Amino acid sequence: MKFIIFAALVAFAAARPQFEEEPVFVIREESDPIEGANFRHEFEADNGLSQSMVGSADESGAQVMTGSYSFPLPDGSIATFNWVADALGFRVESPLLPVAVAAEHPVPAHAQEQIDFANAQQAAGLAWDQAVHAWI
Repeated sequence: MKFIIFAALVAFAAARPQFEEEPVFVIREESDPIEGANFRHEFEADNGLSQSMVGSADESGAQVMTGSYSFPLPDGSIATFNWVADALGFRVESPLLPVAVAAEHPVPAHAQEQIDFANAQQAAGLAWDQAVHAWI
């Protein structure tokens, strides 16, 4: 039994990572106190990582947050991502993100007629009621 425990400890010690990670230090951090929906926070680390975010309220009082984060890539360039979180959801912009391809085929005429009909009904103030299967 002692041999099994000893063998397990030797295997555990041999399996540990053989490299030491260097600690990352925060070289700059700035914040404004939170006042209702308003806040600001920024930081930068010595390894090139940086982040900033600002929060506020929109006209309706809903929370709106904007910000960005950046980090170095293995090739030495800097990846930057700008984002917005508001009533429309969370959106990120960066040239590094993939972009959806344009549709190869146009919308068929019969489908476009249905889309135009639905838009006209909605523009007229009508709404589709699934329970009665009709525009009301």
